[in-house]
Amino acid sequence: MIQKYIFLALILFAQLHTQAQEQQDTVKLDGVIIKSTKTNNTQQKAPSSISLINKKTLNDFAIGSIEDLNARVPNLFIPEHGSKLTSPIYIRGIGSRINSQAVGLYYDGIPYFEMGTFNFELYDISKIEVLRGPQGTLYGRNTMGGLINIFSAPLVKERFSSIRTDYGNYNRLKTVIHHNQPLSKNLIMALDAAYSHSDGYFKNIYLNNSADSYDTYSGRLKLKYTPTKKLKINFVMNYEKNLENGYPYAIYDTTTQKASDVNYNQLSSYHRDLLSTGLLISYTGNKYILKSASSYQYLKDKQTIDQDFTPKDLFYVKQNRQHNTLVQEFTIKSKATAKIQWLGGLFGFSQLKNKDVNVYYGKDAVAAYHLPGPLTKYKHYKQPTEGAAAYFQASLPIQKFIITAGIRADYEKDILHYSYDKELKAKLTHVQDVDTFNTYYQILPKLSISYQVNPNITTYFSLSKGYKAGGFNSTFERNEDISFNPESSINYEIGFKSLFLDNKVSANMSLFYIDWRNQQVYQPVPSGRGAMLKNAGKTISQGVELSLRAIPSSQLQFWLNTGFNEVKFARYIKDEKTNYSGNNLPYIPQYTANLGLSYSINLRNKIFRIANISTDYQYIGKFYWNDANTAYQKSYGLLNATLTINTGKHFKLGVYGKNLFNTQYNSYYFEALRKSYVQLGNPMAISAFIKFYF
Repeated sequence: MIQKYIFLALILFAQLHTQAQEQQDTVKLDGVIIKSTKTNNTQQKAPSSISLINKKTLNDFAIGSIEDLNARVPNLFIPEHGSKLTSPIYIRGIGSRINSQAVGLYYDGIPYFEMGTFNFELYDISKIEVLRGPQGTLYGRNTMGGLINIFSAPLVKERFSSIRTDYGNYNRLKTVIHHNQPLSKNLIMALDAAYSHSDGYFKNIYLNNSADSYDTYSGRLKLKYTPTKKLKINFVMNYEKNLENGYPYAIYDTTTQKASDVNYNQLSSYHRDLLSTGLLISYTGNKYILKSASSYQYLKDKQTIDQDFTPKDLFYVKQNRQHNTLVQEFTIKSKATAKIQWLGGLFGFSQLKNKDVNVYYGKDAVAAYHLPGPLTKYKHYKQPTEGAAAYFQASLPIQKFIITAGIRADYEKDILHYSYDKELKAKLTHVQDVDTFNTYYQILPKLSISYQVNPNITTYFSLSKGYKAGGFNSTFERNEDISFNPESSINYEIGFKSLFLDNKVSANMSLFYIDWRNQQVYQPVPSGRGAMLKNAGKTISQGVELSLRAIPSSQLQFWLNTGFNEVKFARYIKDEKTNYSGNNLPYIPQYTANLGLSYSINLRNKIFRIANISTDYQYIGKFYWNDANTAYQKSYGLLNATLTINTGKHFKLGVYGKNLFNTQYNSYYFEALRKSYVQLGNPMAISAFIKFYF
């Protein structure tokens, strides 16, 4: 199968090469030259795998959340998960379904630590970078799989405003208002306000209401102050309020691979307030650049969930969380013109997490478990966490070689204060207290060697260590399940990056091998009512990634991003009777691919000037849902397309569709209470939009 994809990719590349030779236009690839937020490397020269999703692609395919990035980058998998409470991301097989993520996310220089903060509204975004492979040496905690860097549009020294409204089936509405305003010679402000609504795709037949409707209110304030040529100060504040009916989960028959209707008796919802602020200060000296990044994030959310997802009155859970996170980072690095590139930094964070979980046993649970009366369990978690790190990286050029070495010393302390009470027949009884802490120390080295064959072709080899800290389980029924240990990986990667035909064609390829130790594996608790993480031995992830992009003319673009990823448990003995060694890791597609094209037409009309047609195909290969490999999702593909008409300075309009073939697939699967459940993938969605500029 992999040979087939490589063969097709080579054919496509040959065709693009021929077409580009026949064109005389002087266009070049959009977005080839970019810089990451910390190093001075360009995308094509960096000795690592980096994918760029530019502004045109973001707009063409109405990418409004990180879930829309699914499979658009090689070996990137982001399934829908029922609500914004949890947004797991998998890169090269590394990710996490619960607790802390193994893939990092930065938004305008602000780190997002929690999965409950990852899924937010994307609008007025200039680009998204996806860095594959461990990024811990420079970016720190829990970036073992990679990193997603999101950048909003830069502020400019002119006054302008815009308003865009999208409307589609299922009564989906999204309106975004943007205003850019210079306040003085050295100060610029930008304001954004947005509202989104959907009636939802799925209906709960028991309650006769939507199982996944939502309303989202969001806003953003940005300030840029440049008192001197050497000093730049940027401030950003984002706020988002989410009101969701969530969790369209249905009982699933693994034999027939058929899902029942969404059918449960308790209203399930997720409400979230998310505030993120950042202050970024940059000073450019004669031979160095000094930066300070300060951020604060506030998360407050409430989850209500029918935990049995059946018409029976069994278990109902209410969860309230509140997180406060402070982060401070100082970096100093060489200027881009320096012969030896170097970068050093200090990083520190403090996080306070409070959570209350109440579990209500309904009348059917009272009867099933022969309880003497109604039972409610009250659990409170207070979890302060703090950490610090120091890091340094340097790149030394030796003729056509560049040798880069880096190291990070990382420290983290995690404290848990837990109390558990239960109320049976209106009598409150204290059950358990837990007061404990864990500390983690880690050294994260990195080494890479790149060789520049010529100005347009670079090859490289990299060796790096990935790391994810341990932690405490939110759900545990035995003392040995209270905490889990850190996990780590050794990552080997070789690759090449190339540009052809006056930068009109690029071809990048990488091969990787990951030795993953002491892996944190998702498991149900013994009763089946909840999930936890346990360390599970050793896993091997290996694969190949290929990215091709070409602009044969000023009107036409092609691209192909594809990846093969084999991830297996090398050693995983769950208990005396269960050995999963040799099984595929769940939630990891063996293949991903994104094939697309964009074509612009000059309409030669005074009002309607340019029409743009874009289409792409997201392919997700077969993968398994559980460690036993008894449940799986067969391969599927999603066709998307958009037609946009641009009128120049005044307005543009268009229509776009996602999953145009209405492909049926499952986006999420889990097992609980001896049953299997799924969330169906989103059906075909068609929207129209209009955007005014003034």
